Amino acid sequence: MKVPSQKKILIVFLMSILAVGCSGIERQVDKAVTATVSAFRDEAPQPNTKVGLIKVYLPKNFKIEEEHENNLILKSGQQAYILFVNPNENSESSQLFLTAKEQKTHYLTLESFQNDDKFGFISIMELSEEKYELSVGSGGVKLTTKTGKEDLKDEAEKMMEIVSSVPQR
Repeated sequence: MKVPSQKKILIVFLMSILAVGCSGIERQVDKAVTATVSAFRDEAPQPNTKVGLIKVYLPKNFKIEEEHENNLILKSGQQAYILFVNPNENSESSQLFLTAKEQKTHYLTLESFQNDDKFGFISIMELSEEKYELSVGSGGVKLTTKTGKEDLKDEAEKMMEIVSSVPQR
């Protein structure tokens, strides 16, 4: 079957748009994972905030919206975050990662990493064309937010700094 040249051009054009769109999110996910691992390996900032039993480093523009026994709802501008702390887990625990892995959720990425004395992970799940759920964790601490594709890297890095700052047994 012979396809007219205009249709061939249209097909090639549409396929290239699809390829660029897919590689765009893949590239952003890769950058987010790299930034998370780097922040995980860096020296953790010292906690500057204490709420109940939770000690945590919060960047200047972060504030606590709500507090619960093992959770804090954080805000930075319009961006909301949920910090979960399981005091029964230590820094080497992979329980939060394994729980995420057992869920029948389609992640764009779910990766773990570790060093001598701590375990970390990142997960990214597409919620819509423009929104992604980003979670980073270390031991028994996890921080989750919803963000856009272009912000995944910066959010992931900042979130791992926060998570890494929570002292664990």
